[in-house]
Amino acid sequence: MSKSLGNVVDPIDVMEGITLEQLHAKLYEGNLDPKEIAKATQFQQAAFPQGIPECGADALRFSLIQYTASGEDINFDVKVMHAYRRFCNKLYQATKYVLGTFDKYGKGFIPNQTLALSGKESLSERWIISRFNNTVKEANEAMRARELSHTTRIIHSYLYDELCDIFIENSKAIFGEGSPEQRLTALNTLYIAIEGGLRLIHPFMPFLSEELWQRLPRQPTNKADSIMFAMVRKP
Repeated sequence: MSKSLGNVVDPIDVMEGITLEQLHAKLYEGNLDPKEIAKATQFQQAAFPQGIPECGADALRFSLIQYTASGEDINFDVKVMHAYRRFCNKLYQATKYVLGTFDKYGKGFIPNQTLALSGKESLSERWIISRFNNTVKEANEAMRARELSHTTRIIHSYLYDELCDIFIENSKAIFGEGSPEQRLTALNTLYIAIEGGLRLIHPFMPFLSEELWQRLPRQPTNKADSIMFAMVRKP
């Protein structure tokens, strides 16, 4: 990054968003030569024609960790960070769906004391639990190897592709057509899948995961007052 090229990006601008005009105005706050200001203005117009959209702290953090696989030089792209903001929104919507399902089909729902399966789970439930277990195993191995970028890809794939796009959509049929016993089993599976996923992603998206985790019900003996003190356990 170089001030004279105009490609210095303030993290606050990425988190909170900024217009192109405001970016131009920042160039005059330093001691750049007028020629360098002109060059920097041209770059900003080409790189950020609509300014920088609000991405949030977690999306910025997650993106930068993804970039660690690239070495010292990275191809910084605000569009990538904005995509991860949409991922944050998908996690929010998924948690909102889970909470709404708890209210509709299990008013006052309290998760099972243990994460052990009952043996009555449907095929899709056994599948998502299997994927969650594999994700925990692979993420732990990647973290021990200090492969942070690989860890984020593992967790992102589980939450986005497997939990949100497949299992949550499939669970709607269980709650719409299943028996009371099937619904109760599915409620516990939903809890395991989303609560464990939030714990997994917490080191990389601490603000969103904490906020959403606080809204979930607790197992009877779970006395943790923060997701920071909650350990990821496999069923």
